[in-house]
Amino acid sequence: MTVRHKNRIQAFVLLCAAAALAWAVQKADWPGSIRIQEEFLQIEGIRRDYDILLIADTHISLCDERDAKLMEKAQARRLAFEQESGKSAVRTFHSLITESVKSGMDVTVFAGDITDSAMQASIDFVQDEIDRLDMPYLYVTGNHDFEYGSEYFSKKAYSQYFPRLYNLTKTKEQYSIMEFDDLVIAGLNDKNNQFDKGAAKALMPYLKGTKPVILVTHVPLQPEQENSRLEQQADEVWGLSKNGRCRVLLGETACRPNKTTQKVLDAVFAQNSPVAAVFAGHIHFYNRSLLNGGVSEQVVTGAGYYGDAVRIHLQSGGNPEGFETVPDAK
Repeated sequence: MTVRHKNRIQAFVLLCAAAALAWAVQKADWPGSIRIQEEFLQIEGIRRDYDILLIADTHISLCDERDAKLMEKAQARRLAFEQESGKSAVRTFHSLITESVKSGMDVTVFAGDITDSAMQASIDFVQDEIDRLDMPYLYVTGNHDFEYGSEYFSKKAYSQYFPRLYNLTKTKEQYSIMEFDDLVIAGLNDKNNQFDKGAAKALMPYLKGTKPVILVTHVPLQPEQENSRLEQQADEVWGLSKNGRCRVLLGETACRPNKTTQKVLDAVFAQNSPVAAVFAGHIHFYNRSLLNGGVSEQVVTGAGYYGDAVRIHLQSGGNPEGFETVPDAK
């Protein structure tokens, strides 16, 4: 094969990929089928109600000539998600953003894996959509947002590809804090099923303070209750590790925390912890469960590429009529 012929083939492949990308982005303007779960949480100490839309795991996988070497992988990943869900992730993400705007949410929370990789086209698409929001948002990164080819939680991934997300996360740190007069919403980025040391140090004053805290992580925390419904379902869906541990939760008999992460968990599960709730994603199915004997709860949203999200109403008073908090069954 001559060099000229090879270049023509590469140009044709890039042209086809560009056309596919343009088609995928155009599809975002079409109505997308979404599924919104409604939840009500009573938060002691807040003086007003808050409405929050929780979104995670949209796995946007768009690629253009700027990341040409990832073109084949990006297309394969996008098709895999579409075949699994029967939906287009760009359409569902567009519709979820529209839902947040139309519903007048106070905050939109993104709990990781919004992009499937740190490809420029994916990031640009997500940025354009998020720019439509007319309310504050908090963006936590997951285990996919800044991976790049074979780079996964490597030094190169952090130095070269994580910075691509700065405009989305609005910080160069591994955490985000949104503070109101009566509430703190704190996000911790995922670091290969652990928390960053600097991030943990920065959040510790809030985790040991008195103002109510909503903690946002990508990987859900393992409930204190043994054999919880969350863990049972996670094991059924994702299987166990080679060591017989839960693969997709963070905790003592799941993804084992290091010393830094354990300090965060100790603060979250402490008897007088200000953490009223944890919001997460990662496991691709919805779950609401108690974390520690009814003191705090965890809400996990289903996969955004299915169009799943959770609208969470934080209430300053008692539970709404007809709503009852039901503990996990053993």
